[in-house]
Amino acid sequence: KITIGLFIAMCLLQWLVPAKMIYDSESLLREGIQYRFRTIPIDPSDPFRGKYITLNFEANSITLPDSTDWKAGEEVFVSFTTDSAGFAKAEAVYKDEPSGGSYLRTTIRYTTTNEPLRVFFELPFNRFYLEESKAPQAEQVYLDSQRDSTQVTYGLVSIGTGTALLKDVMINEKSITEIVNELNEAEN
Repeated sequence: KITIGLFIAMCLLQWLVPAKMIYDSESLLREGIQYRFRTIPIDPSDPFRGKYITLNFEANSITLPDSTDWKAGEEVFVSFTTDSAGFAKAEAVYKDEPSGGSYLRTTIRYTTTNEPLRVFFELPFNRFYLEESKAPQAEQVYLDSQRDSTQVTYGLVSIGTGTALLKDVMINEKSITEIVNELNEAEN
């Protein structure tokens, strides 16, 4: 009887853990504050690994009056706001978890010692996963958009209380998956 009870508990736990992860992601998409993170070009020699696009963002640092109190590898909490164009920018960085609002729990990558003093932090949503058949075209579309200064490329990110989720990669207000689907339809 104990073995059967343990087996049933194990089976339930195997279903509850993924269900909780899905629930948390869906809650973040519904309730988190949505930001547009402008992307910047990356090294074109290795921008794509496997079935995702590697993204790099402008809003990965903040200018502070003194960066000596911040150390690489230190856990921090970053709040964001939007600039005049509607893109995300770091608003504040905290050593202790804020009591309210949306913020991202992350770590410091490094700090500068010259003027202006800047703290650079990790953005954990730097990979956009795609269906395997669409990945090569999406990579090319993304790289082309980064080379063309007339195109605006950004990641659509929801930020809640400590967590973030990359919803989509947009090029000129259009989803990259939609662009790839249109290219596939045009080829057929």
